[in-house]
Amino acid sequence: MPKNKPSKIYTEKYDLIVGLEIHIQTNTQSKMFCTCPAKYFQKEPNTQVCPVCLGLPDAPLPLVNKRAIELCILMGLGTNCNIENEIHFYRKHYSYPDLAKGYQISQYNNPLCSNGYVETVDGVRIDIERIHPEEDVAKSTHHTEKSSGKSYFLIDYNKSSVPLIEIVTKPCIRTPKDAKDFATEVRKIARYLNISEGDMEKGQMRCEPNISVQEKGKWEYKDGKIVPKGNYKLNPKIEVKNIGSITAVEKSIIYERERLIKCIEEGEEIIQQTRGWDADRNITVFQRSKEDAEDYNYTPDPDIPIIEVSSTDIERISEELIELSNEKIKRYIKDWDISKYAAEVISSTKENAYYFEKLQKQLSKELSEKEAALEASNWLMGTIFAIGNLNIDIADLTLLILAFKNGIITKNKGEEILKDSLENGKDIKKELEKIKEEKENVTDNLVEIVKDTIKNNSKAVNDYMGGKESTLGFLVGQVMQNTKGTANPNDVRETLINELKK
Repeated sequence: MPKNKPSKIYTEKYDLIVGLEIHIQTNTQSKMFCTCPAKYFQKEPNTQVCPVCLGLPDAPLPLVNKRAIELCILMGLGTNCNIENEIHFYRKHYSYPDLAKGYQISQYNNPLCSNGYVETVDGVRIDIERIHPEEDVAKSTHHTEKSSGKSYFLIDYNKSSVPLIEIVTKPCIRTPKDAKDFATEVRKIARYLNISEGDMEKGQMRCEPNISVQEKGKWEYKDGKIVPKGNYKLNPKIEVKNIGSITAVEKSIIYERERLIKCIEEGEEIIQQTRGWDADRNITVFQRSKEDAEDYNYTPDPDIPIIEVSSTDIERISEELIELSNEKIKRYIKDWDISKYAAEVISSTKENAYYFEKLQKQLSKELSEKEAALEASNWLMGTIFAIGNLNIDIADLTLLILAFKNGIITKNKGEEILKDSLENGKDIKKELEKIKEEKENVTDNLVEIVKDTIKNNSKAVNDYMGGKESTLGFLVGQVMQNTKGTANPNDVRETLINELKK
């Protein structure tokens, strides 16, 4: 199956339809319904548990984590959702070892946030059906006994009841890339608003696409749902779980698209099912037949009363909203003429964006706003990100960039000074003052240095005089080396030409 290019038969006969479910663990100190610590990563198994999150008999009643609710509302506000004024919790029943109680506390009807949307970096609008709070389940790991070869699994309940936000899109995603871009945007929103780090390697964010392939012209998207035209029978959807990276979201959809088309073309019946993503082989594998909502026997949780959300609550939480990545991209392009690519890279994290804006503001004291933004962008994209360190003092970096703009140093020399400062603790301001003094001396003695260079490179001089003009670049380099990079290359070139004419 092709890895990234859709098959010809797909583009001619079928449409891809994807809805995406994203689970995000929130930045809270305690779990969703008890006071156990929520930070479980690399903790000893089953050390952050209590009777509530273990689902033991006669356990105390669940206590709702207020901050987890606030963060869910904040995510809803950040994704343009409507916010409900009441929260109803339900019990979602199913039997699996990672669910000690035999049910998960979640929402069913009247989700806390609904009918929102997110725009991807390409301007594609992805509609959100619902966002709601719920609790996470425990972590199960499968093992094989060496002596007997028997399989068994172990359960770590540290993760059980960690607060989750579930985000469910409408089935409006039409390409694997749009699904990947949406997941990327959701993670950026979560990080910008301090809702979650969204670290997929730590299990803080999980993506589960629901995928189907339908014949062109035989279905329509109506009121947020996929409905058939005429007597057409819709092909069942496939849910893919265990996706541990945003890149794998795209890969899994590509794989399923081609697998489903192959099934249809060969006359094989498609059964609604849940499949897992095998990251080692880049394929999906069958897990179980897919349950419908009715199979979960949703019932209102009798232990948790209805929670009211007032307009005052929403207004207070909305004060945590800040300018998000997509808004920054648009502003950078409109106000400062930054390239779309640079704007996307710079705004990809809140830390990068804030550093860029502080640098631009500092530079704009000496340069125009657009020129300051361009220089800040160029240095971040070409030097700072390559070095991988945002701890460089803004004032020092400003001095360095202005020294480059004023011809005191070259770009290479500036990068050299930066690295020397980071690795050896050199004072950038003092280094620039030293270079400025040396440059003044070089300017006064440039003719003599050029004469010495001509005298010591007779072969290159003869080649140049014989018509090999490219040799002039070599001679410029020799002069720059003799001036330790402090001379202005244009002045060096002009002086060389004048002296060679004599």
